Amino acid sequence: MMDTSLRLRSRYLLDARFWRERLARLRTTPRSLFFTPRPDLSGPLVEVDEWRLRAHDGERLWGLRVRPSFQTEPAGASIRFVAAPGRPEVAPERVAGGREDWIAQIPAGRRLEDRVLDLVRLTEVVVEVCGQSQPVRFHSEPAPLPDEAVICTGLRERGII
Repeated sequence: MMDTSLRLRSRYLLDARFWRERLARLRTTPRSLFFTPRPDLSGPLVEVDEWRLRAHDGERLWGLRVRPSFQTEPAGASIRFVAAPGRPEVAPERVAGGREDWIAQIPAGRRLEDRVLDLVRLTEVVVEVCGQSQPVRFHSEPAPLPDEAVICTGLRERGII
């Protein structure tokens, strides 16, 4: 479990009253999930799909889903972050243990509140698509986790999401 208190400057970033209303609105907005196979990025060990997802405010989110081609049921999932205008890179070694690797492009200029809601929505999609019973892991090597991942983790630890 990550100690979110080390990174968060204010306990108000995890205030349940603030997030409950926003999360309720998030749940009422259609997400319009769409997958496109990416054979140009796939190989003998991995299958790659590009995913597109509508955010709570209509913004289009996108990224890549990398999974082992030899396994039908995922053994977990993680979400990696790439800041715009960076380009998502497929790393076959990340799926060697049977985990799915979801790479999320962070849109430039998004407010922190929106990025948190984007990540909550994406996490829900990953859980649904992968049939996850364990929490989705967040990764952002070599950089530290972005603030939205720290807040999302804190909200999850407090049972708000």
